[in-house]
Amino acid sequence: MTKPLTGPEARRAEMVDRINAAGAIRVDQLADLFQVSAMTVHRDLEALDASGQVERVRGGARAVSGQLTERDVAQRRTLNVTAKQRLAEATAELIGEGEVIALDDSTTVEALGPLLVDKAPSAVITHSLGLITYFAHQAPQVPLIGLGGRYVAGTDSFLGQATARQTEELSADVSVVSTTSVRGGGLYHPDEDAALTKAACVRLGRRRILVADASKFGAAGLYFVTGLDAFDDVVVEDDLTDRAAEMLAASGARIHRVPVPTGPDRP
Repeated sequence: MTKPLTGPEARRAEMVDRINAAGAIRVDQLADLFQVSAMTVHRDLEALDASGQVERVRGGARAVSGQLTERDVAQRRTLNVTAKQRLAEATAELIGEGEVIALDDSTTVEALGPLLVDKAPSAVITHSLGLITYFAHQAPQVPLIGLGGRYVAGTDSFLGQATARQTEELSADVSVVSTTSVRGGGLYHPDEDAALTKAACVRLGRRRILVADASKFGAAGLYFVTGLDAFDDVVVEDDLTDRAAEMLAASGARIHRVPVPTGPDRP
């Protein structure tokens, strides 16, 4: 007969269950839930991370697998290819010639890069290394401002406070972003530094565009990026739930619903 878990082992086992159920939980929430100190929670999460049961993130932990864990960028670039291309084409129609354009590091927005060359942008601002590389080598005639800082291989981009601070001295005519989760009238991301940097990218633009495929609506999220009411335009797949459509309508943004046929590139 298996001996029941007691003490720290029992607490950690329940922590795993709670984190898996919620997708992600902050340290202070776990401390309140289990009536222990934040230091104890940090020790528990360190042990659980080392054993591969959860993944520590700044300020908390998230499930190792599930909606909240963002796939590596190399994998994400192979998913939803048709949807990303159709969304990028619709987004390009909203951008005027000669504008200064700020682009985030999402693979959805990355698909927009090649479509902007004919727009002859006055400049492109981005923290995506993939886009920096594309414009530097494939479209060197486009003025390029790369936002540097801490490079994160999982997103192939620069993230964090140092990156976000660089945006304070810049301005764009339009900013284009996507994210992992759209729910409750806002955008969320599983990584705090990514959320911080995306929020800074949103603020760069006098006009702001959100691009998102249908899978992002209702997905679990952790760190708040910005509210939907921050956007002037939202470009989305036509295949939305009624709840997602109502949430977008309440944002006050212009909604552009793009028909995207299903295909082998869809998960």
